[in-house]
Amino acid sequence: MHIRKRLKPIEYEATPVRDLLTRMKTLSELMIDLAYSALLFSDEQLGGWVLELENHVDELGYQLLMTLSLSVRDKKDAELSVGLFGVASSANKISDAAADIASLARPGSHIHPILNEVFQQVEEHLVQVTVAEDSDIVGQTIGQIWEAEDVSVDVIAVRREGLWTLNPPRDFVIAPGDVIFARGSGRETDAFTEIATGSMPESHETNRTTNGGLGHLMLQMKELSEFMVSLAYASVVHYDSELAEEVGELEERLDEMCEMFIRQVLVMDADVDKRWDLIRLAVSTEEIADAAWEIASIPLSGLETHPVIASIVNEAEEIVARVPVREGSPLEGRTLGELALEDRYGIYVQSVRRSGHWFHRPKDEFRLRAGDVLIVDGYRQGIQELREELDVPGDSERTS
Repeated sequence: MHIRKRLKPIEYEATPVRDLLTRMKTLSELMIDLAYSALLFSDEQLGGWVLELENHVDELGYQLLMTLSLSVRDKKDAELSVGLFGVASSANKISDAAADIASLARPGSHIHPILNEVFQQVEEHLVQVTVAEDSDIVGQTIGQIWEAEDVSVDVIAVRREGLWTLNPPRDFVIAPGDVIFARGSGRETDAFTEIATGSMPESHETNRTTNGGLGHLMLQMKELSEFMVSLAYASVVHYDSELAEEVGELEERLDEMCEMFIRQVLVMDADVDKRWDLIRLAVSTEEIADAAWEIASIPLSGLETHPVIASIVNEAEEIVARVPVREGSPLEGRTLGELALEDRYGIYVQSVRRSGHWFHRPKDEFRLRAGDVLIVDGYRQGIQELREELDVPGDSERTS
């Protein structure tokens, strides 16, 4: 695929900074999901769409640069704008890395089977479905589909006649030919695919290989880099230097994982092209992590966070949040397995901070103590339900 960097002539358009940055952030994060899906299923068309989105993010970046240049009037404006420039630059780098991943989805070229195997083990799956002419969901809103069909998937984007609708609202009406991108568990996405297309989804399972360790390492890198992006935005919104420093530590860890991955790829029994694709994938994943660290560096700079950044992140459906374990809390003394936060609230515990130390990806046997702080990610509604049950205020309600 060679459709990158075909920018149309750029002219200044009066657009609010908030709208430009929101779209850059949303698109760049969507592109990560689409890029890995294109690569996993060797979908050249989907890969091409990712490259189109990269061009669009570049255009948004130019518009944002011009808008900010016109808006800076004094020292205060200049200091506030640094964070906006930083987030925009990082979002652009994330989109570039996603496009590099998508460019590996070439016709007749399949990703090495070790990745196919482990990528089926992720908790959430992303599916791309084209709505059939006679589908039962034609003419229904997304909200009606959730209620009538009892399918719990998150519709993250719809492509219709070449135009993208990101995070469509509940009242968005589905039309025949819509290409819907939805995220959810394997069971839920399979059910949604059958309803939308009228046929059972294809199985993408592969035979087991002898390189599962390498595949699992790549999966850890992918999931860690994506979590780092969310954690970085959270550190900026809450001006939390500890979260920002944690992103820095994770970035160093991912660098080590990337080096380990590449060393193993260099000596593996595979043809040169497949090994080269795996190395490019690892490098692009590392670049996403590097961009996350650049975002997290903002609160460490001592410069104030622009309110636009906070409003954008706070309105996202998927968020990273802190949940403290207080004395007498229902969380105290219980293991993560016993709490089953994933099953009950759709929340994933990514890290636990205890006495200044971090425990990453804690296992089900990890027992919580008073004073622990859980770093979780998930949908806003699930996190809010947990906080209400625990009588814990949201991050925006915290006092330092």
